[in-house]
Amino acid sequence: MKNFSAFTLRSNGRIREIHTDVQISEAISIAGLANNDSRLISSKALWDTGATNSSITASLAKKMGLKPVSFAKVHHAQGVNVVPVYLVNLYLNKQVAIEAMKVSEIADTVGKFDVLIGMDIITLGDFAVTNVDGKTCVSFRIPSIETIDYIQEIKEYKAKNAPLEERLKAGKKIVARNATCPCGSGKKYKHCHGQE
Repeated sequence: MKNFSAFTLRSNGRIREIHTDVQISEAISIAGLANNDSRLISSKALWDTGATNSSITASLAKKMGLKPVSFAKVHHAQGVNVVPVYLVNLYLNKQVAIEAMKVSEIADTVGKFDVLIGMDIITLGDFAVTNVDGKTCVSFRIPSIETIDYIQEIKEYKAKNAPLEERLKAGKKIVARNATCPCGSGKKYKHCHGQE
C-alpha cells in the first residue's frame, strides 16, 4: 500500500493566488521530527505553475544558515542569474512532507511568502483548483492516484443526467440484456425497458 498524504484548502470566495503554510528544515531525517522541533521554520508559500523549480528567498536561506550544495542558472523576467541551490525538507500545510528537495535561491519578495512551490513539486502528485459557486477549493495529494479528465467527467455527467427518454434511447444501442437498466430502476434491462 502506498503512503498517501494530502491537504485541502477552502475559501469563501475566489482567490487570485494560492498561499499555504509551509515548514522548512535542512535535509535531515524526518523520522522522529516533532512539529515543535526548533529546526523547523514556519513560513508562507506561493504556488506557481509558471515556475519550473521550487525556490526560497535569500533571507530565509540566511536565517536557516543553509550552505549551497550547488549553483544553477536561473531564467526569469529580468534575465539570467547564477544562484545558490540548497537541499531542504519541505512540509506543506503540515500534512505533506517532501524530503531532500533541491531549491534555488530567489530575491526577497515584496509579497507575503518566502517559499515558492514550482512544478517540480506540483507534478509529484495531483493538484486541483475548483471554483464551485464562487468558492475556491485547492487540493493536493502525493502520490498521484488517478488521471483527472474534465472532458470525460462532463460526458459522464451529461449521460447520467440526461432526460430518461434519451438514456433509454441510448440504452437500446449499448446496454446488454443482463445489465442494469439505464432508467434507474435497479432491474436488469431485459426485465425492464428491454421488454419493449
